[in-house]
Amino acid sequence: MTHKPFDDEQLEHVLNNAPKLSDHRSKEDILNRLMADARLQDNIHLQEAMQEPIDDEPSQQEDAIIKKPATKSKVRNMQIYMSVAAVFVLTILVSTILKNNQGEQKDQASIPETAQYSTMQEDSAAKEAATQDEVLDSKSIVAEHERILSLRTSVYEEDVKDAVVFRIGLAGRDAESVPMTYVIPNERVATDFGEEKPSTLRMYEKYAPQIDEEAKGFTEYHPYKGELKEKEDKLIHVLPKENDYDVASATVNEYKGTMEDTFSDSEYTEVEIQNEDGTLYEFSQEGEPSQAMSLTNAKNFNYYLYHDTNGAEYLSPDFRQSFETVTEALTMMKNKNDDVYTSVVPENVTYTVTEQAEGVVVTFDIPLDLTSMEPIQATQLIEAMMLTAASFNQQLLLDNVVQESWEGFDLKGYLPKPVGPNKQFLP
Repeated sequence: MTHKPFDDEQLEHVLNNAPKLSDHRSKEDILNRLMADARLQDNIHLQEAMQEPIDDEPSQQEDAIIKKPATKSKVRNMQIYMSVAAVFVLTILVSTILKNNQGEQKDQASIPETAQYSTMQEDSAAKEAATQDEVLDSKSIVAEHERILSLRTSVYEEDVKDAVVFRIGLAGRDAESVPMTYVIPNERVATDFGEEKPSTLRMYEKYAPQIDEEAKGFTEYHPYKGELKEKEDKLIHVLPKENDYDVASATVNEYKGTMEDTFSDSEYTEVEIQNEDGTLYEFSQEGEPSQAMSLTNAKNFNYYLYHDTNGAEYLSPDFRQSFETVTEALTMMKNKNDDVYTSVVPENVTYTVTEQAEGVVVTFDIPLDLTSMEPIQATQLIEAMMLTAASFNQQLLLDNVVQESWEGFDLKGYLPKPVGPNKQFLP
């Protein structure tokens, strides 16, 4: 049974409220009982009491006959005896209580310590058993958590430290190409291709068929019809006589746009389009053999918001319209050019653009409070401007923004150049 230790106030309360005791025993009985107690044999007060004479007291018979009152000396002796007895009784009582409480406290203290030590041993063993798995999984868990929760949609250098980039242009409902950037872990690439670094064409042949384009709201377009092959630093596409790429000018532009989005920034410098007999292919809308399409030309685009049939949003060039300068490209982002692409710049937001040696600076006319916008819209505004600057191989600085950081971007300095738009992962 567990008892709480007494404190001073509790002990005083117990003693003050103890019942009043009355003792009808004679002093001889009390003294004899004390003398018989082995615990009091060495008590000096008891020894002194034993030496005092007790024969002066009248006998019971004399008390009955004479009935004389006790003298002051006798009364005083009786009080001494009673006081001594009371003191020793209380001493024994208090000592016993304190010993019991101290013993119980030690027992109670030892039990939790033992239990705690046992629990700590069990916890330590369990933690040691799980540590290795936790270390192995921690990086992937954190990366997956950040990937799901982040509002960023572009790919950055930090995303490809242990991965490979695979680019592809998906065909939208309005006959335009929307660039996608797939991040493929190195382990998967090594499993698929071994130790040898795969070419862009081999990666396309391996991964393009795995993309469910219709599920993403795009047209089923890849892999390309015909044959793709490499010739030194050139990519050759042999088109079959019957194909869907040469139906109208819009389909031709879509075809060339997807080729450019898929094979630019690769080891190939150009794409040559041929007939099955090896001659240059002639698109019906052009009326002459097609020239090799360069893959190294600068893509000086600005970025808008594209909505697919499923309602998903992607950052993409507006029908691949090109600009001479980054100032022009960033300034024109405020304009709405068609019904397919939406500007990421709110109507009430205005700014000026200046080009510096370190990069391009966008200064908002009124302090831009990103929290006044929907979080995803604010992030799209920042990333669209970053992608626009990156298409001119420049970094972007946003000036006169209320916030100093947003979605992991440090807005106090120049922002990093994105690797590519619209981060995706293979199934």
